[in-house]
Amino acid sequence: MTGTREETRSTPAVRPPAHEGRRTATDRHRSKDARLAYALVAPGVLYLLLVFCSIILLLLSYSFRTERTSRLFAPFDLGTWTRLLDDPYTADVLWTTLRVGAMVAVLAVLIAYPIAWCLLRVRRWWLSGLLMFAVFSPILISVVVRSYGWMLLLAPHGLLHGPLGGWLYHEPGVILALVHVELPFAIVPLLGSLRSLPEGVLEAAADLGASPWRRLRSILLPLTMPGVIASLQLVFALTVSAFATPSLLGGGRVAVLAQSVYQNIQQLQWPLAAAQALVLLGVALAVLATFNRLGRLADVRHRAPADGRREAGV
Repeated sequence: MTGTREETRSTPAVRPPAHEGRRTATDRHRSKDARLAYALVAPGVLYLLLVFCSIILLLLSYSFRTERTSRLFAPFDLGTWTRLLDDPYTADVLWTTLRVGAMVAVLAVLIAYPIAWCLLRVRRWWLSGLLMFAVFSPILISVVVRSYGWMLLLAPHGLLHGPLGGWLYHEPGVILALVHVELPFAIVPLLGSLRSLPEGVLEAAADLGASPWRRLRSILLPLTMPGVIASLQLVFALTVSAFATPSLLGGGRVAVLAQSVYQNIQQLQWPLAAAQALVLLGVALAVLATFNRLGRLADVRHRAPADGRREAGV
């Protein structure tokens, strides 16, 4: 017993390293900051959720009726949905909306990618600022004004009527104008993604003998794929809900779902307009969810070889 007590007294107490104490204090500080951030954001998020949910419930209420009335409570009826789902015109309008949205999103990203790359590669501050102003200044102009400008350019006596004759009041003219309208929104996510590239990664690939096309296909595109997916999502969502540009440039020949909703509201067909709005919202959310899924699959495929090389010690 005496020897055991002496050994216990002589054994020094084990103290945790100093950096562990500092790390614990840092983690507590970060947790406190996170709780403060959540508390500040919670009222705004709650307000938006309440407004969004109220609008969705109101649209559902209007869609399950057939009366032309603004009353909040009306007899429940599935006639509007039956009429909508059996109408071939609505299916054709929905297909046109999705086709135009997909084409505008792809074309806008194809044009925005080299523009975003050039904006980041320019070294002179005044030239970079001038290019930024030229790219993003159209946002300051109304969409209606820009649409009328494209109408003047595509008109019979316009500057672009020769090479692009016959595009006015047809789908190609609508797509062209929408690409111009949505182009700044496609550039913003790409700028953020390109800025996050590791420094010197392309130069290192060039030193190892990779061609420009190989660098673009194997390094630049996989690393910036989140920005590409975000640009596609943003442009597609803005395009399928666009109303002014398809109405003006389409001239009634290019019918999209947002325009059909507006026309039904004008004709006091509120149940049909509500049902069409819900269909547009559901289809748009489904397409955006598909984009998210594709982005995650692309990210997993890109990280798998790197993880395998890291585990092998390469």
